[in-house]
Amino acid sequence: MYNKYKVWLWAAVIVLASCKNKKEETQAAVSAVDSTTVKAPEVLAYKVAGTLKHDTAAYTEGFELYGNKLYEGTGTFENSFISIADTSTGKIEKKFPLKDKSLYGEGISILNNQLFRLTYQNHIAYVYDLKDLTKPTGTFKWPYEGWGMTNDGKNLYVSVGSSFIYKLDPKSFAVIGQIQVTDDLGTVDNLNELEYVNGFIYVNKWQTTKILKVDVSTGHVVGTIDCFGLLSQYAPNYTPTSSDSVLNGVAWDKTHQLLYVTGKNWPLIFKLKLP
Repeated sequence: MYNKYKVWLWAAVIVLASCKNKKEETQAAVSAVDSTTVKAPEVLAYKVAGTLKHDTAAYTEGFELYGNKLYEGTGTFENSFISIADTSTGKIEKKFPLKDKSLYGEGISILNNQLFRLTYQNHIAYVYDLKDLTKPTGTFKWPYEGWGMTNDGKNLYVSVGSSFIYKLDPKSFAVIGQIQVTDDLGTVDNLNELEYVNGFIYVNKWQTTKILKVDVSTGHVVGTIDCFGLLSQYAPNYTPTSSDSVLNGVAWDKTHQLLYVTGKNWPLIFKLKLP
């Protein structure tokens, strides 16, 4: 009888200890989640410092300021091209069309005197010598869709329309890292055109008026720029050509600390001054 009671008592102690441990583990897990909760993004104010003319035939996919020129990569099967425009007027100085109409141009990025260019669903990326954009000097295979592209001065970053941004080696186009973008509500998808600025990537979220400021080290959206109303205010007579005529195009002017933004088939490029 004593032995049975001793066994029962010992079992009860084990159960109570187990319950206590479970409770402590649960509390620890909750604390861990709380400590990593993503804060709601800050709404970033801006001022329009000026505007430039933009080619309404340009279905913008890639946008970059290099030197004192604006480089733009456009899409569609019928009208994919790369253009070079003057930053003081927006006037196009040179245009390089994709001659192969089976190719759909996407995001671009300039690194090491080369221009990299994605295609949408062709699973090919092209490399051009920046001095001659008439023909590519090389190609890379890409397993996903191509959307946006930027660089940090060393590596390339590519979006594919999901919540992921891939970090690539520019010499091999191999994936060497990835960032999953999140905000206080969870993962953020439909990431499109990209621009790297001082440890952050500014991202157009497809089919919205918002540009997201993403911390490269964490993937967290730390700020949002809402461009709603820009066209109606500065181009009231403009009629969008389609439902796809949306915000898409971000380029950073380091010299003047301005963010150049435009959209697909928009008539204007906006120079935004951030706080």
